Amino acid sequence: MISSLIMDISGSSGADKEVFDDLKTLESDIRTWVLGDEFSHVDYRMGDELFVLSSIPHNTLFISIYAKLLWPHNDFPLKCSFHTADVEPPAGDPEQWSHQSIKDTREALGKIKKSAIQDFASPGLPDRIAIPLMYLTDIINNMTPLQREVALLKLSGRRQTDIARILDKNESTVSAHYSKSRGRQFGIITAFLSDYYGTSGGALHGRFGETVEGRFRS
Repeated sequence: MISSLIMDISGSSGADKEVFDDLKTLESDIRTWVLGDEFSHVDYRMGDELFVLSSIPHNTLFISIYAKLLWPHNDFPLKCSFHTADVEPPAGDPEQWSHQSIKDTREALGKIKKSAIQDFASPGLPDRIAIPLMYLTDIINNMTPLQREVALLKLSGRRQTDIARILDKNESTVSAHYSKSRGRQFGIITAFLSDYYGTSGGALHGRFGETVEGRFRS
């Protein structure tokens, strides 16, 4: 099984150097998330695109969710197309791999590139998954910087008292911003997706948490 992901920046023609630097940082982060997979490949290519392969089924859906939560540029949202196919890893250079599953993933991405309400796509995505992902798009893209920080720290496993200390805010402020970020709804949706695809994502979640910790230490 190979899980694939193609992400690109919407409206990148108007983006500045900071946006592309952040995409390079995201590439480095994702590399650490898939480091322990039996097979993986991560590449920043074509100026504004990240290409990811993982041998863990459905891994790239959750990689895309975590990547979008880390992405700070609401004016230039990440568009994400994920897919899992029952195929063997590419025998040669993954960048030259032309399997139909990759073509299908790219075609699905093309269908949402100009969408204002959906940043997630997958070949043959059923409505019962497309609709929660549409809601997830709205949640992530409308977070303020502080709401995003609170949501990231909460998702990484930090307690409210720790979050208040790290962000130099009182606990009531943290609680209010978590509520405004719709963090609880975010958690319900991701739990539903985990159940639907039959994956716990424990290792990926742990590596994502390490990324969040690193960001707030720097």
